[in-house]
Amino acid sequence: MTGILEVKNLFCGYDGKPVIKDVSFDIKFGDFLGIVGPNGCGKTTLLRALCGLLPPQSGEIRIKNRKISELSRMELARRIAYVPQLMEPVVGFTVEEMILIGRTPYFDRFGFEGSADHEITKWAIDELKIFKLKHLPVNQLSGGEFQRVAIARALAQQPKILLLDEPISHLDLRFQVKILRLLAKLRRTCTVIATFHDLSIASKFCPKLMLLKGGEMLSYGAPDEVLNQENIWKAFRVKATVRRHPKTKRARYVVIP
Repeated sequence: MTGILEVKNLFCGYDGKPVIKDVSFDIKFGDFLGIVGPNGCGKTTLLRALCGLLPPQSGEIRIKNRKISELSRMELARRIAYVPQLMEPVVGFTVEEMILIGRTPYFDRFGFEGSADHEITKWAIDELKIFKLKHLPVNQLSGGEFQRVAIARALAQQPKILLLDEPISHLDLRFQVKILRLLAKLRRTCTVIATFHDLSIASKFCPKLMLLKGGEMLSYGAPDEVLNQENIWKAFRVKATVRRHPKTKRARYVVIP
C-alpha cells in the first residue's frame, strides 16, 4: 500500500477561531481510519477540511503529494467522496436518480450519463441492498433508508478516499453491521475515514484510530494503542477497564460506574 493522504500541522475552524489545532497524520491507500472523541472535539470539522469544504487556517492537506487547494472541484470530487451526518433529500428525485448524481464528476461539460454510469449506479444500489427502493422518491424514505442512499451515492463517485460522518447513526443494529462490513470490504478499492461515537464498534472494525479532544489529537494508531485507560480518561473523563476480545485480541472497554 502507498501513501494517499498527508496532513501537516493543520489548523482550521470558523470565524478565525481554530477548532482543529496542529493535527498531523498520514494514511495509506486501503486503510480504514476511525475518528473518535467526545462531542465538540472537532471530528466533523476535520472531515470538512479533508474534503476541501473548509480551508485550512494554516498547515496543509495533500492527496498523493498535491495540495487539495491546487485541485479543481471536479478533480477533488473524483478523489474524495463525503457523506455528512445530516443530508437533506432532494425533492423530485428517485433513489436511483439521487445515486446517479454521484457520477457527475465524470460527465463532460455538456454531456450526460452513459451506460457505464448506469452500471456503476446499479453496483452501488446492489452493494447497499436498496434495489427495492430504487424507484421511490427520496423524500419518502426513512432516515436510515436515506443514509444508505447517501452512502450509495458516494460509492458511485468511485473515490480514492471515502469520508463518512457518523455513517451508522441512523441505522438499526442489523444495518449498522452490514454497513461496517461493507466499509471494511471497500478497503480493497479506496481509503475509508469515518467518525464514530461508539468506541467498541470503532475498535472492532477500524484497524487504525484517531482520538481527538478539544481539537487536538491525543492518540493515533492501532485500537489497542489508542483505547487505553489513560486515553479514555483524558478524552471522556470516564474511568474504564480496557480488555481485549478473547478471539480478535482487539481492545474493548467496560465502563466502571
